[in-house]
Amino acid sequence: MVKNTKVFFVHFVLAIAQFFSILFVIVLEYLSTEKMGVARYLVYKKQVFDTTIFAPMYVNLYYFFFVAGGLICLFLLLNKDKRVGKIISIVVAIIANIIGVIFLQSMNELNAYHFFLIGIMIVIVIEYSRLLFIYFIKRKLSSRLTNIYHEKRKDKWKR
Repeated sequence: MVKNTKVFFVHFVLAIAQFFSILFVIVLEYLSTEKMGVARYLVYKKQVFDTTIFAPMYVNLYYFFFVAGGLICLFLLLNKDKRVGKIISIVVAIIANIIGVIFLQSMNELNAYHFFLIGIMIVIVIEYSRLLFIYFIKRKLSSRLTNIYHEKRKDKWKR
């Protein structure tokens, strides 16, 4: 029972981190039209980001990663392993990849455009880590349960 609580806590913390990363960007976009200081900051960061991490070469690389990640998640979704937690994580990752591709195509229509992309990247990284967590924890737990089951059967036959 304690293991399930730990797994639930990890999933809950990751979901809260995803929610707040997107919420922060939405609030930043809203404040860009309300507060002049925020608008100035976003204009400055846009100039900085356009020359550093969102240079055209890197944008093409991000586009490739979004498309490749979406295809990999689609392949995992079509895989025979159909656990509910895994399916939800894969669907959220596919949606985040699609949104990332859409934001890359609609460049500079939003004031907080670069922050939206960073938020989407954070969501995708969290979803991929959640998928890895689900895969390894469930695999480890199922192998432990299998070992316990076989040990009980051996003890039963010895009696």
